[in-house]
This record gives sequence, structure tokens and C-alpha cells, in this order.
Amino acid sequence: MNRIDQLLGNYRSHIQMPLRLGLPASQRVWFAVYPAAEERRLLNRIDEFEMVTKDAGHPWVRIDLQGSLARWLASVDEEERAEWFKNSDAIELYAKAEWRDDLTQCFHKEVAHATAPERTVFALTGLMDLYDFLHVSDLIESLEKTFPGYLLVFFPGEKEGNTYRFLDARTGWNYLAAPILSEK
Repeated sequence: MNRIDQLLGNYRSHIQMPLRLGLPASQRVWFAVYPAAEERRLLNRIDEFEMVTKDAGHPWVRIDLQGSLARWLASVDEEERAEWFKNSDAIELYAKAEWRDDLTQCFHKEVAHATAPERTVFALTGLMDLYDFLHVSDLIESLEKTFPGYLLVFFPGEKEGNTYRFLDARTGWNYLAAPILSEK
């Protein structure tokens, strides 16, 4: 069985358990952890995760971050953006605050359109676009205060104990999300 098949099977088992409403946000975050090399395979099968979620009786909203950096940069005033590019550290500095806030606002819009937001699984994909500009932990902390349902983060990386390492490259951070792994 390949890693994405295993992840899907583990997710199926997880989503079929009764969801407890009213939990603190940190306990409503699930990390679907898989090797970064499997990103394309996972994205090709994301519809299967949606079907499993809906079969378990829960609404599904996918929020794809792929291309969001380019969209955000395009929305910035051209002169201001030109100044940022003169100093590459400036882009990262603005991304940590402004881009994160922009992503959080986009997330709010998706939540506002959900039919039963407290039972909805909000699936976050495309995290690879964050690399070098925004830490996953910063984004999750920003979103954690805003969503009423469950946040399923498709996380290309690894988990060791409670420590998550993004793309197997960044120093990990300790987070208490419920892990759904791509292994037995």
C-alpha cells in the first residue's frame, strides 16, 4: 500500500469517529502528514478525501494556497512591491504579517459561505507555497482563532512526537493537533 492510500485509510477511520462540537480550536486541528515527495500524488487524489468526509456526513470546504503568494504580491501597489524586491528580507517581513493576514481574511470568507460551519471540515492544501516566506505555525495560529469547524491541514513533512517539520527542512515546532499519518 502506498503512503497516500495509507493516509486516506487512516483519515477514513478518523473522520468516521463522532465529532465533538465545542472543543477548543487547537483540538479541532488535524494534520494529515505525508512525505513531501508525495505532494503531487496527494493533490491528484484530494477528491477522495472529500468523498470520505461527505460519506461520514460532514461538509467539506477546500482552501488551496497554491498560487496565493503570487496573487497577494500582484495585489500590492507596484511601487511598494518594487521597494520590497530591492531587499529580499523585506518580502519575508511583509509576508509574515500582511500575507498571513490576507490568507486569514480569505479563510474567513470561506467560513462565512459554509452551510454548517461548526461541522465543516476545512481542508487546507498547497502549503508548499508558504516555504521561505511564512511559517505554517504562524498561519495555523492565525487561523486557529477564526474557524468554527475542523481544520484538516495537508502537511508535507514529518511528525516526531508532537513536533512537526515542514518539508523535512525547517526546524520543527511543537503542536497538539491530532495527527493523521501516512503510515500504519
